[in-house]
Amino acid sequence: MEITSGGTAGPRLADQWASLDNNVYGSLPGAPPVERLAQDFAAAGWRARKSSWTDFQVEREWVRIELLQESPGEAIFSGVVDPARAEELAAALAGFGLRYSLEVWDEDRTELLHEIEG
Repeated sequence: MEITSGGTAGPRLADQWASLDNNVYGSLPGAPPVERLAQDFAAAGWRARKSSWTDFQVEREWVRIELLQESPGEAIFSGVVDPARAEELAAALAGFGLRYSLEVWDEDRTELLHEIEG
């Protein structure tokens, strides 16, 4: 499946989260290329779009993350997540068979709310 800058069908981030600055950051060691990751998310019902020549954005109503290829076999991400659903994001990553480390910060990025590894 080709993912373009126009994006795939799927839910968009709710307005209440769209106005926030990034509050989630993470890494995906041993990950496949981010294009394949975006395709996997899209196949699972997430909206996905190509956000640059090499990067992809995936989203649902409660989360939007930008997937970037850090190096071969290593991806990183940042974006916005409903802090109450951080564990759900972790479960989604685990569901794709990914190892992950993620941090969720408060709106001011002064307090670490969640730190999850899997």
